[in-house]
Amino acid sequence: MEIIAAVALVLILAAIGSAGYVYYQHKKRMLAVEMGQHILQTDIRALVTAAVGVGERVRELELRLRSVTERQEQQELNEPASQSYQQARKLARRGADMGELVDVYGLTQGEAELISILNRMETEQAAPDGVLN
Repeated sequence: MEIIAAVALVLILAAIGSAGYVYYQHKKRMLAVEMGQHILQTDIRALVTAAVGVGERVRELELRLRSVTERQEQQELNEPASQSYQQARKLARRGADMGELVDVYGLTQGEAELISILNRMETEQAAPDGVLN
C-alpha cells in the first residue's frame, strides 16, 4: 500500500509540476501579447498625432494658397500692362490698325496682331451674317 501511495504522490507532484509549467508558459505568452499591444497603442497614438498635424498643415496651406491667389488676381487687375491691353483693345475696336497699337501703347508686333485678331473675332461674332451692327 505504501508503494501505491508513493506512486500516487509522485504522479500528483508531476501533475502539479506540469500545471505550473503550463501556467508559466501561458503567463509568459500573455506578457508578450500585452507588450505587443502596448507597442501598437503607442504607434497608433503617434500616427493619430501626426495625422492631426498634417491636417492642420494642409488647412494652413490651403488658406495661404487662397490668399496668394486673391492677391495675384488683384495685382493682375491693377497691373498697368493689363490696363494698356484693355486700352489697346478699345482703340482697336474704334478702327486703329496694328501700327497705331504698337506706337501708342508700346506693344510688340505679335501683341498688336493678337489684339487685332481678337477684335475681328468679336466683330464677326456680334454680326454672324456678315452685317455689322
